[in-house]
Amino acid sequence: MAINVTDEIKQRVDIVEFISRYTSLKRAGSVYKGLCPFHSERTPSFVVFPHTGTWHCFGACGTGGDVFTFVMRKESLAFREALEFLAAQVGVELAATGNEAHSEQRTRLYEVNEAAAAFFQQVLAHHPMAEKARAYLKQRGIDEATAQTFRLGYALPGWSGLRDHLLERGFTLDLLLEAGLIKRSEERQSTYDAFRDRVMFPICDRQGRVIGFGGRAFDDGTPKYLNTSETPIFRKSHVVYGLDRAHRAIREQNRAVIVEGYMDVIAAHQHGYANVVACMGTALTSEQLQQLQRYTNNFVLALDADAAGQQATIRGLNQARQSLARVQKPIVTPGGQVQLQERLGANLFITTLPEGRDPDDVIRQDAQQWERLVAEAKPLVDFYFDVIAHQTDLSTAPGKGQAVAELTPLIAELQDEIEQQHYIQRLSRMVQVDEAIIASRVQASARTMRALAGHQRSASASSTTPAQPLSASSAPEKHTEAHRRYDTEDHLLANLLTDVDLVVWLTQQTEQYQLAPPQPQDWQRVENQEIFRTLKQFLNSDEPWDIELFQETLDPHLHGHLAQLLAYGATLPTHNPNLVREDVIKTLLRIRIDRLRAETKRIKYLQDELQQNGDLEGVRSFEKVMNGYLRELAHLQRQSVRIPQELFRKTNQRRDIQLAIV
Repeated sequence: MAINVTDEIKQRVDIVEFISRYTSLKRAGSVYKGLCPFHSERTPSFVVFPHTGTWHCFGACGTGGDVFTFVMRKESLAFREALEFLAAQVGVELAATGNEAHSEQRTRLYEVNEAAAAFFQQVLAHHPMAEKARAYLKQRGIDEATAQTFRLGYALPGWSGLRDHLLERGFTLDLLLEAGLIKRSEERQSTYDAFRDRVMFPICDRQGRVIGFGGRAFDDGTPKYLNTSETPIFRKSHVVYGLDRAHRAIREQNRAVIVEGYMDVIAAHQHGYANVVACMGTALTSEQLQQLQRYTNNFVLALDADAAGQQATIRGLNQARQSLARVQKPIVTPGGQVQLQERLGANLFITTLPEGRDPDDVIRQDAQQWERLVAEAKPLVDFYFDVIAHQTDLSTAPGKGQAVAELTPLIAELQDEIEQQHYIQRLSRMVQVDEAIIASRVQASARTMRALAGHQRSASASSTTPAQPLSASSAPEKHTEAHRRYDTEDHLLANLLTDVDLVVWLTQQTEQYQLAPPQPQDWQRVENQEIFRTLKQFLNSDEPWDIELFQETLDPHLHGHLAQLLAYGATLPTHNPNLVREDVIKTLLRIRIDRLRAETKRIKYLQDELQQNGDLEGVRSFEKVMNGYLRELAHLQRQSVRIPQELFRKTNQRRDIQLAIV
């Protein structure tokens, strides 16, 4: 089988040299050790294994992988971005994927926007007619260095200055129209500049490429702010302004502060608050929040204090609650059983600005006040309590019912049981309703959220075509031996792709037995991780299962591997769903057990080398990690025996019931 592009890149990358760019590594026998670049620590727990091209953090992270997983995590890159980044590093040319025309179109749009940004910037710096724009920025407290950093510019008041300049540079009229830089007048059968007599704010994507513009007018007779119209590379609802400059600070400070406008972001960065970004003046969208959640799960919303601003904040918060990733947390029920409940996997805070003042005003006039506002931002639930207390008549039964209906879902999403109890008591006092009634409503909200999440997962997979029966003599154990050229993790993923209902079933079973649900980290190969990650996203969407539509969502460089998995999956016996399910969960457990055994061997090897070098402190530092792995390994081994036995017993019980009915 020909080597694929990811394997070629991994062979060419010197993983020790590459990771050394991010953290200092020291040789320890045949491996290299250093401080983990993903969390703060004093004792090195991060180990690079040059002979396998892998790394592992034996400290707080407890994760590892290859050079792809490292750069995806460290630089917060998607698979395609990591592929392009590493390919450029080691000189691997990526093969054409069939999307050349689409890629070329986007490249030209990036180029023309870059040229437009450079033109606007030059005009602001040197053109006599830009004097009022320079005066405006000075009046707003923006210095020259900041203006250059954010590439601020000025659009001349004429009708064709930008158009003529770009045409002279060799860009076509059609490209300028497609980029939203000019508009067509049907009345006069001519074109004209979309931005005229405005201070210009280039809008960049996460990689720093100019994708559009915002323009602020001086004339009260025109809209104050004008943005680029929707283009193939610019969708306002997907853009987080300033993220290209803020993402490193957001990750380092583990917090993103979200404001409304361009000037708010620019003023914040000029004063050293580099973790501030803007939502482009609209209510927060799921796409914006998902981008930010690559870097942090802590969000502070600093929006307007007026009534309209509060309503926009509430819309943004509702969007946040729907779109932010969830976490599963084991909860002990009053009956002593353990359930996994989904909770909001983020911490949302609100800071209320002084009346009539923007973040820009506060930062310029009193930076310490801004710091206090951010530091004292209220948790999401407290903000909702305040809003409802001010906007609802709690002396009436309908008002009390509305308050309970709106607040109990938020309380149900809290991750800490003590916090939950605190807000249950607070709501009980606020509406003067018995605490037990409030607690039951919170539990009902939690059940509703679990049911909705389960329904969405099941509905996504419900249209899967039933598997066709094969020979009754086949069994999963036998066909595993027949296909040794496919390793265990390929075998598991092929099964899940062949019948995506198995993803839902496997998630339910792991929850039932208090195991982590299947996740991308269960696969070692980055191709398998990315395919499974995309599969889960697809199944959580509203789209019915369709393999061709799913393939379109994958990076084209994964299509070949997907085809191999599907071809292998087509050879797997599917006549007995019970045997297939047993095979799937046993394979998942086998993968996890094998990985833990490998990790314990690695730790033992490291301890032996440290012992030989007389580093007893280093030996002791790995003992806690080793003990944790051994406990987890013993738990998985027990479950690997218990689960198949219980599945077998349930199958026999169902069969006996069916026979009794007959």
